[in-house]
Amino acid sequence: MHGIIFTGLKHFVVETYDKTTWNQIREEADVGSVHYTPVSAYPDEDLVALVEAAVELSGIEQSELLRTFGRYVVPTLVDMYGVYIDDDWDALELIENVEGTIHRALRNGETLEYEPPAIAATRLDDDVIVITYGSERGFCRVAMGLLEGIADHYDQRLEVYERRCRHDGASRCELVAVGATTPRRRAERVVEREFESMT
Repeated sequence: MHGIIFTGLKHFVVETYDKTTWNQIREEADVGSVHYTPVSAYPDEDLVALVEAAVELSGIEQSELLRTFGRYVVPTLVDMYGVYIDDDWDALELIENVEGTIHRALRNGETLEYEPPAIAATRLDDDVIVITYGSERGFCRVAMGLLEGIADHYDQRLEVYERRCRHDGASRCELVAVGATTPRRRAERVVEREFESMT
């Protein structure tokens, strides 16, 4: 897992609570004395342990904590990967292009030490995108928060919901991002028609 997620989690905990809480989480997670940096990679197991410890200490449900964290970390990710983001994009266009631009560039980089999650974003309508999240890490709630954070970054309203989830037995997670001009029920019909045509 990319170090920026670890450093983002640290900042999230410190800003939400304090540094003592972060140190307690690290101790409970038993991750040792490693100093996380944004440009390095660390074991997925460490992040899982940190999240589980954070849930235990905070009493916040894991899905809520992950989603809130995903939303929080977007400005940091935009700052770090802004060179790959077109100035003319809006929120939906950034979501649509994450895999084709940002992740492709990362995979082609000589210093990549981890594999970015496999994401496929399909624009079904002007205001509707289906995002397939194929990572085995199981952090689809972080992905939902990231989508909401992207909307925050562009000061746009997006409704984000999960159509299918690996945690419920699906082979992959499918998230839907719906723009402000499209009602949820219409978006659901658009998505269902698309998937019916594929079967």
